[in-house]
Amino acid sequence: MKSVKQLGSLALVLIQTTAFAAHSTKEHCDFIPKNKLNIPVGMEMNGGLTEATFNKVIDSVIGFYEPIIKSKGGKLKMNRLWKDGTVNASAERQGKTWVLNMYGGLARHSATTEDGFALVVCHELGHHLGGFPEIGSNDGNPDWAANEGQADYFATMKCFRRVFEKADNTTAISTMSVPAIVKTKCSDTFKSTNEISLCIRESMGGNDLAMLLWTLGNGGKLTAAKKPAFDTPDTKKVSTTDDSHPAAQCRMDTYFNGSICGVAYSEDFGMSDPSTGACAVEKGDTIGVRPLCWYKPKK
Repeated sequence: MKSVKQLGSLALVLIQTTAFAAHSTKEHCDFIPKNKLNIPVGMEMNGGLTEATFNKVIDSVIGFYEPIIKSKGGKLKMNRLWKDGTVNASAERQGKTWVLNMYGGLARHSATTEDGFALVVCHELGHHLGGFPEIGSNDGNPDWAANEGQADYFATMKCFRRVFEKADNTTAISTMSVPAIVKTKCSDTFKSTNEISLCIRESMGGNDLAMLLWTLGNGGKLTAAKKPAFDTPDTKKVSTTDDSHPAAQCRMDTYFNGSICGVAYSEDFGMSDPSTGACAVEKGDTIGVRPLCWYKPKK
């Protein structure tokens, strides 16, 4: 019998061809649609995170957000499921307990980077803290969770920016191949060197995640498509806000727009007003807004 290491990438390719399941229930919000991809401890992969880095990234994010959640009447429960090969992450509510499930399988994926994984943690926190639009907003019965697009928007605009504000972001981006459009748009919004560098860093983290999503089947949309890129935004315009997982390009657009929005991370998103804490079409903004490939502006 072949070992897990011998199966390696062959098993990964075979599993990746399995169709994604439908969007998760309101009580359980997954980073990507449910899938059968599994990367156990010990599978040989080029790239991905070690267990030490997995824990370091989680610590860096929850160190900021555990007290914030407490101030809002919740208790954060972080499940560090390193040994679980599931390629996903999720958030759920259990009464006043706000749960995040971070799986080792996603962290071990070859396309997962440290900054990309930080954004995954931020995305799951975004379901709890992202505000409007929540899942169910369209039918007038919003649930506790911000929808998928809003969780992505929160990830760069509020969470990553808060966590890495005082890091040496200029050094962090020094070896990255940054597209000119990212440098230009970050420089247009921010003025200090570290702010610009942070904007670039979170934008590139969003790029890393978009490549991961594309690798996993175009973000759940199993259709032929070119790789996401900063200069090829999704041209789709939804007729109603889509609560489910957008395609990879659309999600990349959301991460990027969150990065270049100049509203402070300290200003929380509103629970019903799309303009609060955000760059918004509703107040005439054109830069850093929620992309129309998943968001339908309020009239």
